[in-house]
Amino acid sequence: MEVKIRLFAFLQDQLGPSITVEVTNPVRIKSLLNQISQQAPQLSSTLANSRLAVNQEFINDEEVILKANDEIAIIPPVSGG
Repeated sequence: MEVKIRLFAFLQDQLGPSITVEVTNPVRIKSLLNQISQQAPQLSSTLANSRLAVNQEFINDEEVILKANDEIAIIPPVSGG
């Protein structure tokens, strides 16, 4: 099963505007984030502190189970001065 992940800010600079990940069916958001962290360990801290949305709705629970063709957005913390 494929899920599309849209990336923003620092994550977009590192990996591009979006990535598509092949995962086993079913998969929880938490497992997906772990998979990305294993492939890009330098992003682990940013991923752990990011906001998540599934199909354009923010979620607070990393146990959400994804379905085929779901679109996930990962929005890292923003700071500035």
